[in-house]
Amino acid sequence: MADYVSLAGVSAAAALLTFIRLGEPRALMFDETYYAKDACWYVEASKQLCETGAEQTTVHPPLGKWLIGLGIKVFGYDSFGWRISAAVAGVGCVLLLFILGRILLASTIGAVVAAGLLAIDPLSFVQARIAMLDVFVAFFGLAAFTFVVIDRAAAKRLRGASARPWLAGAGIAAGAAFASKWSGALVIAAVVALTLGWEWGSRRRIASAPARRRAAPLLTWLVIAPLVTYALTYLGRFEGRLLAAPWGPESWFRQLWDRQLEMFHFHSTLEATHPYQSPPWSWPLLKRPVSYFFEAPGGDYREVLAVGSPLVWTAAFIALIWLAVRWLGRRDSGAPEGVILAGFLFSWAPWLVLAGDRSAVFLFYMLPSVPFMCLAIGRAAARLVALKSGRPLVMAFAAGAVGVFIWLYPLLAAVAIPEEDWRNRIWIFDDCDKPKAVETRTTVTETRAEKTIERTRRTRSADDLPPEGWCWI
Repeated sequence: MADYVSLAGVSAAAALLTFIRLGEPRALMFDETYYAKDACWYVEASKQLCETGAEQTTVHPPLGKWLIGLGIKVFGYDSFGWRISAAVAGVGCVLLLFILGRILLASTIGAVVAAGLLAIDPLSFVQARIAMLDVFVAFFGLAAFTFVVIDRAAAKRLRGASARPWLAGAGIAAGAAFASKWSGALVIAAVVALTLGWEWGSRRRIASAPARRRAAPLLTWLVIAPLVTYALTYLGRFEGRLLAAPWGPESWFRQLWDRQLEMFHFHSTLEATHPYQSPPWSWPLLKRPVSYFFEAPGGDYREVLAVGSPLVWTAAFIALIWLAVRWLGRRDSGAPEGVILAGFLFSWAPWLVLAGDRSAVFLFYMLPSVPFMCLAIGRAAARLVALKSGRPLVMAFAAGAVGVFIWLYPLLAAVAIPEEDWRNRIWIFDDCDKPKAVETRTTVTETRAEKTIERTRRTRSADDLPPEGWCWI
């Protein structure tokens, strides 16, 4: 009973925080100008309503825009309508994290701490209130992890039964993460690695007949199902024929393949710079948050700033190091530490390599890692609560986390505050001197005669370059 009450309480709190003032600001923010308009075009196909006569950006898969479009279809093309789907996904992340935490940690307290911290994490809060794609990657990624953990428990209980619906769910959810944004492919890699690690840990031999039979559902549900799920989200986006020869120009499959090549070319050759970009190593340090919206009506400041909690993120990394030490000491593939570390590392560490020299990578790319950071703290909290002497520390930390969220709330929800109060919240993160101007390239997307055109302009201005220091402005 305590689990159900706790789940309902933390989910209700997350929903209340997320939905209050969801429609503020009433203007398109940041990349909403692409995704909200494209989502509207998906479901309404009205140039007058959607402010575009064609899909503006085709460099990401369509599922996230389909989901944003669902909200527009139900609630209309306004700031609430184009954000409602992201809000539902954000609250869904909190709900899923509680379930995952309860199963993984075998602790209601640990699950409440993890889910509660996610509900008040500034980055998660902001991404659940903007029509962008990343929150869907986080939601489906958490679903995939939750389902694969449930599958493992069920397989152990039923001694490796061949019917594995939770594994199927994990594969489909991982495919949906991939279909929301290509970074969701990391979810597929994570669940495959976890499942293979568990298989190896149980000392099953690949060469044996039973092992080959067990390999079939892994291949089916964790490789084929995600790819099929990904492809299905393109239905309705191409005019090609499904029954044509796959290699012919009129084939739907040929058009799907060509689109993937176009997307790969865009992402692999992107040279455009952005003033809010930041290298992946700096994301945990909150060096360069992203300002989605800013205005100064009547002298007051209103802003929506995608940033993390310095208190919680610092504690999370301490907890992750502690978990890594414990896991290395035990080397138990089934330990909760392994799942938490896999979730965090697979969603963040690959960016250290994938980003390379690529520009235009941002702090909010770390969103799928945040639930596992909260889960690491939940694991530590569960251990501390078991010790009576640790309970005051957990309560003090929780109070501090709530206090930081309340302090930053005006910067997260476009609440008008005096300039002095705004600057007090920026605090010491104001080292915002621009580097010297160098020749840079900026990609501009335009719609002409209902056709999307991308062009690159060169400039020697420093305006499109990020500051060199810690800058929250």
